[in-house]
Amino acid sequence: MSLSHSRMQRYTLTACFGALAFLLMLFEFPVIPVVSYLKLDFSDLPVLLGTIMYGPVTGIMITIIKLLLHGAVRGFSPVELLGLFASFCSSLSLLLPVAWFFRKNSQFTFKRAMLWSGITGTLVLALVMTVFNLYVLTPMYMKMFGWQPTLPIPQLMAFGVLPFNIIKGIIVSAVLAIIASRMKHFLHISD
Repeated sequence: MSLSHSRMQRYTLTACFGALAFLLMLFEFPVIPVVSYLKLDFSDLPVLLGTIMYGPVTGIMITIIKLLLHGAVRGFSPVELLGLFASFCSSLSLLLPVAWFFRKNSQFTFKRAMLWSGITGTLVLALVMTVFNLYVLTPMYMKMFGWQPTLPIPQLMAFGVLPFNIIKGIIVSAVLAIIASRMKHFLHISD
């Protein structure tokens, strides 16, 4: 395959995965009643698959396409922009460990890379998003929109945000493992 054909294939796949991620982002549901505004979706699956195939830059591009399409449909109001920025940070928290464990010179087998990227991604996601919510998102929502949480902020983080992100990381990682194991040939992965 020529370099230009390979590059075109990569760009096409990036665009298609970005569109698929946007569509998956539309199907969201709350997981924890205390933080019902945090919703689980599977839009990170195409991001992570693209990251496994082509690396973190492609994963970031898929994330940006997903978020731009979401903003184009839902608008770029301040509340939407905060949500899009949170989604970007969340996707980045998951894709960077995947990129590291699936890098080209990795000594990890597929199963080990999948296991450790899932564990690490879940821990990074939980830590980053809890700290981000504690110090940035929640104060901004409270200041900009006069929002008052039902629980004190530390309890909201401990019993809402942290468990939500752990659940999200586990579910997304498990579904990714199932999909990726069935798509090894397409993803150019050997055991």
